[in-house]
Amino acid sequence: MRIPLRSLVVLGTAIVVIASAGVAQAAPAKVGFASNHASAAALDSYWTAARISAAQPMPAPAGRSATAGLAAPLKAGKPHFVHATEPTVPHTLASEWITNGRLFFTNPGVGDYVCSANVIAAGNRDVIATARHCVMDIGSGRTYTNFRFAPAYNRGNAPYGWWNWRSMGWRADDTSPGGDNAFIVLATGGNSGAHVQDVVGGSGGGFNWATGSYAHAIGLPASVDYAVWCEGQPYDGPSGGVQIPNCNGLSGGASGGSFIVNYQADGSAVQTASYFGSWGDSYFAYWRDVTYQVYLGAANA
Repeated sequence: MRIPLRSLVVLGTAIVVIASAGVAQAAPAKVGFASNHASAAALDSYWTAARISAAQPMPAPAGRSATAGLAAPLKAGKPHFVHATEPTVPHTLASEWITNGRLFFTNPGVGDYVCSANVIAAGNRDVIATARHCVMDIGSGRTYTNFRFAPAYNRGNAPYGWWNWRSMGWRADDTSPGGDNAFIVLATGGNSGAHVQDVVGGSGGGFNWATGSYAHAIGLPASVDYAVWCEGQPYDGPSGGVQIPNCNGLSGGASGGSFIVNYQADGSAVQTASYFGSWGDSYFAYWRDVTYQVYLGAANA
């Protein structure tokens, strides 16, 4: 049975009873949700060549110093694993280089921006993973709009076409960089009106996995406007995230890019975190329990 993300928002809201006052209060929701109300035609016409060219990299939110020290070790949740999928469209080879791509969006009244995102295997075949600060401002609660995604994007070229969005969800329980996770549900689109996962495949997903596995990070910095990568032995960072030392190459526009373990060129790699930004070393928001709730809502939308 499919569980819509809207239901997960309700399920993620605990009711706390204050016995002395006899009043029930709702605790803050763990999951945030927003949906698209614009037509495909409106989104297609909005993203002119001029707007695409002028879009700026979304800066990561300010955080406390990465040298401030680690919090108490996080209690490990139950690990969850989502298997990678290969494309079903003929003549497409599964690869992390085609599942990762460019995300365009609008901060209403402010401007147009870019981040990175990666296709994650899901039952509806429509899900991409990105950073929370690429979909909304966790401080003000302001959400962004006009999301449009191009896998394998390279300096203005979208070889598989463009996909517009249907809905999105994000972690609302942890406002720190460690909770900077979000998923977007896409409409069918591209060059053939297909589900994005059918066209390019989907990376695997790992939630509550061990943090010490050797990793590759892939994102699309605006400075070069195509996918680049770095690799290294990660270590636990502040606020429950992980970091890769001396991870050169990722910069503005790479936010939301994928942190990949078991990196394989055939697409069987597993994403376990999303790129937040440079915070001392490169910092990634690790996928934990609530991130899995957000993913389930997106995968069943």
